[in-house]
Amino acid sequence: MYSKIANTLIVIERGLLTTYSLDDRESWTVGRASGTNQPDIALNTPTVSRHHGQFRKMNGIWFYLDHNGKNGTVYNSRHLEPGIKGREKPVILSEGDILIFGGGKEAVVHRKTVWSMFVTRVFDGGFKRLDTGSFSSIEIRDGEDVTRYTDPDKGTAVIKKNGVAIYMGGYAYISGDLRMTGQ
Repeated sequence: MYSKIANTLIVIERGLLTTYSLDDRESWTVGRASGTNQPDIALNTPTVSRHHGQFRKMNGIWFYLDHNGKNGTVYNSRHLEPGIKGREKPVILSEGDILIFGGGKEAVVHRKTVWSMFVTRVFDGGFKRLDTGSFSSIEIRDGEDVTRYTDPDKGTAVIKKNGVAIYMGGYAYISGDLRMTGQ
């Protein structure tokens, strides 16, 4: 069961999951930290630009603004392109939107990209990491509601009434009252 409504960014970088409660401020910068650059969401992957992008709340709605870095951002399987004359084009964020930072134009999750998801609910108990080894199929169960995937892609996320499951290949993260099994 979820405990409250909260705009949250889930970030998985090099196997580690971090959550950011976006409602704590109006704007969050995203990028690779350096001596002179300390972004709010500091990522350590070299394919992420120092000034990669920004999450911003405008009139109560959350947006992502990509700063058109060299290796780009993929938003829900679509590469974000610059606007007219290279301007930033904000994208409105909704429950379950996935952003992949630093992967070029492809929506591929690997050790040189950073996976993230925008959610509007926080689930009780935080996230647990599961070893999924060499599963070729997974089953996510929320009470009687069952979702099955055969050969799921890394970065497959499922949001159910009572939790979130994120499959990342050899491991997965799960929150709330969901159960994940595999073969």
